[in-house]
Amino acid sequence: MQNHHFSSLLDNERSQLPDQIANYILKKIFTGELVQDTRLIESNIAKELNVSNIPVREAFYILESRGVIERLPRRGVRVKAISEEEMADYTSALIELFRIGIDYSRSKWNEETRHQLQQYLKEAKEQLNQKNILEYVVKVHQLCGYVFQVAGNIAFIKFYSDITYITNVYSQMNWGDVERTEIRSRYLEALVNALVDGDFEKAKESFEILTRQSLNIKDETIQRDRLQ
Repeated sequence: MQNHHFSSLLDNERSQLPDQIANYILKKIFTGELVQDTRLIESNIAKELNVSNIPVREAFYILESRGVIERLPRRGVRVKAISEEEMADYTSALIELFRIGIDYSRSKWNEETRHQLQQYLKEAKEQLNQKNILEYVVKVHQLCGYVFQVAGNIAFIKFYSDITYITNVYSQMNWGDVERTEIRSRYLEALVNALVDGDFEKAKESFEILTRQSLNIKDETIQRDRLQ
């Protein structure tokens, strides 16, 4: 079974069956078709996809290990409920992790890596122009994750993958308002331009604004974080 991460949502052709089923469930959660605390019945999903219960059970294990679903006594398998406070904590952790990633990457940017970053931005904008929101979010995930690849720290890459798996899934259709997503995309472009220009503090600031707006963190939460 492959290392399952948010970008794997678009890799079904190369995925094993349990990963494909996990992606199927994940897309439904992302789009809001499966809301938090919805019960997931193994046999129903197996029947819906015309597969046996075994790969569905394995898909449940994948999503449970990533914090997306949970098994509750006498309540069965359910889409995990994430409170606003938990989402704020994940968001703050993601922002701090990105700051560290940028610091580690400072001396490692070159013409090739800057070009790749710009290519990710181009691909993201193309998906947004076509109103392919899921594909756009995946491209944003890849673009921001590329900073950790440039930094060359395996632990940071894993932490980024783990946190964004939760934040991307539970932001759900906060991304679905195309007009607002298009407005927020200017911070993604500002992030890339800042990294290309070597303005690392501006890059950190752009990422924080993009992240907080995309994940719909309330103003009072932002104020609290900045005062601490």
